[in-house]
Amino acid sequence: MAILAWVLGILGGLGAVVGIIAAAELVPLLTELPAAFTPIFWLTLGAVLLLACIATVLANRQYE
Repeated sequence: MAILAWVLGILGGLGAVVGIIAAAELVPLLTELPAAFTPIFWLTLGAVLLLACIATVLANRQYE
C-alpha cells in the first residue's frame, strides 16, 4: 500500500503542476488538447489523487 500511496502522491502532484501550467498558459502544447482538459480538470484530478494518497496511507496504518 505504501508504493500505491507514493504513486498516487506523485501523480497528484504532477496533475496539480500541469493545472497551474495550463492556467498560466506557459506551454502552448496544452492549448491543443481537447476542450475537456481545462486547468480546472487538472487541478481537480490532482486534488482527488492526493486525497486518494492520504486514504491509502491511512488504510495501511489500520492493518498494522
